Amino acid sequence: MSVNLIERLKEFGKDMKDWEEVKTSIEGVIITKMPSKGDDLNFGLKIIPMSKEGKPLKRREKALFITSLEQWEVFKEIFNDPKGFDLISNIDSLRTPRVQEEEESGEVFEI
Repeated sequence: MSVNLIERLKEFGKDMKDWEEVKTSIEGVIITKMPSKGDDLNFGLKIIPMSKEGKPLKRREKALFITSLEQWEVFKEIFNDPKGFDLISNIDSLRTPRVQEEEESGEVFEI
């Protein structure tokens, strides 16, 4: 774990309001500050799949929201399952992908 990144998150989170979001330097990943008790910081990651052109393939409110390392590991296993890949490949071949517009916000949290 990067101590520098932890300190930067703590510093950045002090000024954020609950449910406030900020883009990161990882395309398609947004940090969301969630409510917490006391002075604790509670963040989640909103993951929005992006096209090769950098446009979101889902609306923000339909993004994948991950709040723990355990969830991350489970999703990683699901996404790496060859049967799942085969299934979504076949589903994808049945339709034309739709691209939706996303509003731009200014601040970016550099990872």
